[in-house]
Amino acid sequence: MNLRAFTMSLAVVPAIAFGHAVVTPADSGLSQTQQYTLHVPNEKDVPTVAVELLFPAEIDVTTVDEQEGWQLLLTRDSKRRITSATWMGSLAPKTSARFTFTAQNSARPVSVAWNVVQTYDGVIVEWTGEPGSKTPASRTNIH
Repeated sequence: MNLRAFTMSLAVVPAIAFGHAVVTPADSGLSQTQQYTLHVPNEKDVPTVAVELLFPAEIDVTTVDEQEGWQLLLTRDSKRRITSATWMGSLAPKTSARFTFTAQNSARPVSVAWNVVQTYDGVIVEWTGEPGSKTPASRTNIH
C-alpha cells in the first residue's frame, strides 16, 4: 500500500468508528470500473430498517448487489440510469452492514458526494452534510 492510500484509509476509519455511513474507496481512477462498498453502522438503540443511497450524477452505476436479509429497490431515471438504491430490512443496534455496487467513474477529475438516508425505527438520519458537519456525506475523489 502506498503512503497516499494508507493516509486515505486512516481518514475513513474515524468516520466508520463514529457511526457515519461511509462509501469506500475514498479514491478511485478516471473512467475506471470500480466496486464500491457502503458501510452502515447502527449506533442507535433501535433497528435500522432502510438505507437509501443516492448515486452522484458523475458516475454510472452498472450493478447493485443484493444483500441477504434485505429487499433491494432501485430507482431509475427516464434514460434507465440507476439513480438510487434502497435496501429495506433490519440492522440490529450496535451492528453494521455492508452494501456493494459497481460503477463506471467519471472521465474527468471530480469529488463525488455519496448522500445516504438511514431510517431507524422512528428516526431518519441524512448523511448529506458537508465535510466536518455532524452528518457529513461520504466522498470519493476520482482522479
